[in-house]
Amino acid sequence: MKKSNLHVLVIEDNIDDVVLVRAMLNRRQDTVFTVVHAQRLAEGLQCLREQTFDVVLLDLGLPDSKGIDAVKDIRQECPEVPLIVLTGVDDEEVAVRTLQMDVQDYLIKGQIDSKLLVRSIRYAWERKRALEALRTSESRFRRLSESGVMGIAHFNLKGEISDANDTLLSMIGYSREELEEGLVRWDRLLPPEWLPHMLKVAKAYTATGRIAPYETEYLCRDGARSWGLFGAARIEGTADGIAFVVDITRRKKLEEEIRHMAYHDGLTGLPNRRLFQELIRFELEEAHRNRKKAGLIFLDIDRFKGVNDTLGHEAGDELLKTVAVRLKSAIRKADAVARIGGDEFSVLLAGIASPEGITEIARKIQVALGEKCVIAGRDCHFTTSMGISIYPDDSDDINTLLRYADIALYRAKNRGRNMFEFYNPDIAANCLPRISSH
Repeated sequence: MKKSNLHVLVIEDNIDDVVLVRAMLNRRQDTVFTVVHAQRLAEGLQCLREQTFDVVLLDLGLPDSKGIDAVKDIRQECPEVPLIVLTGVDDEEVAVRTLQMDVQDYLIKGQIDSKLLVRSIRYAWERKRALEALRTSESRFRRLSESGVMGIAHFNLKGEISDANDTLLSMIGYSREELEEGLVRWDRLLPPEWLPHMLKVAKAYTATGRIAPYETEYLCRDGARSWGLFGAARIEGTADGIAFVVDITRRKKLEEEIRHMAYHDGLTGLPNRRLFQELIRFELEEAHRNRKKAGLIFLDIDRFKGVNDTLGHEAGDELLKTVAVRLKSAIRKADAVARIGGDEFSVLLAGIASPEGITEIARKIQVALGEKCVIAGRDCHFTTSMGISIYPDDSDDINTLLRYADIALYRAKNRGRNMFEFYNPDIAANCLPRISSH
């Protein structure tokens, strides 16, 4: 089988990352990757002026550019080149913004392997090739239709699909016989909430003869939802049109994974510190509006370091996941629990009428976490220490409440562990800074 040859520009200032990218690409037997390296954005832009590249891999942390400004500069210099962000910036907002700037993929360093990197490059390259082919002559259109790169359909002004390639039929789950019977229409392929948008683009198509590519969900025959990049153009001399649909379900799933990683702990699946602070902010507003109290509990596992030292870090991870499950079972549906880091967890108690309600839940947590568990094949018992602050009794400021709960937790540790302490000003005066080995 003939090998593909892809010319790749890597704009990256970290030499080790470039070496890793080369190694990943060199593992492939079906594709020859020619890699050109630029250490700065200015050098990369010069390479784009002098050479033609199939794909550009771009790091957002270059010395001579600021984040996504580098994407804008490359798009201005070379609008058509497929662009993939390869970065250590695990930021959901940045990821979504770059994907909205016609970046084909957003890959996070340390979370990719050779297969994922090559698949992303080939997708970006094939997507560009498909879009170019769609704008060319009828002969090239037929070649594209047969290639299986994207779904293609012939439709009339009523939205009836009279013909489609096998790729589109496979995407939507219909047979050619059903297509010929007139059972396939665009409005039947869209979820109800997308129909208003379809009417807008239909008006644009009537006026201009084209539909600019946009992302949309579509329904398969079995009711399953997928994502596609949809666009269309009128066939010259007729009222009918040709539509194309590129399956971007994997990319949309990646976007969702990026969002989830930005707000959740990778080990336990619980909200992380970033999301937890947003939950606190929302709950304090609700408590203020409803004249209720809210409780904030800081807790960690007593002598957790000993578990890692004696049973190993895998056992420690297993224990942390057990704690997460038990915490969720011990709190109410309206409450929230998060992993802050290490063996530290936080619990947000919503709509509390009195401190006694917090005490009841804290004791329930103690009981749940104190039950025997099996870790690394051994029966284990562990305890937890907790520190508690109350809104608005202790403060109405989020950071102050967090600090007070931490002080109360330190107090519980000093008093012998396996207990909970409410914050009060007297204990704050006697507490030293927290240390890591509880």
